[in-house]
Amino acid sequence: MDEQNILKTFGFNFKIARMKLNLSQDNIADLTNFSKAYISNVERGKHNLSLINALKFAKVVNKSIEELTSDD
Repeated sequence: MDEQNILKTFGFNFKIARMKLNLSQDNIADLTNFSKAYISNVERGKHNLSLINALKFAKVVNKSIEELTSDD
């Protein structure tokens, strides 16, 4: 899987996990101190986030980075 696909997969899987928990981007922003714009860019695969930030995203939706990058 190439870099762009990893980012898009991570963002898509994060968005699905967020929505299953009935969390808005505003809720995630409050929980992580990330801006809503940053969260939106991550969900659209437009931002290459750091490993630390990926861990924060995963933790807030109770997923592992591996689960969020899986295209299964």
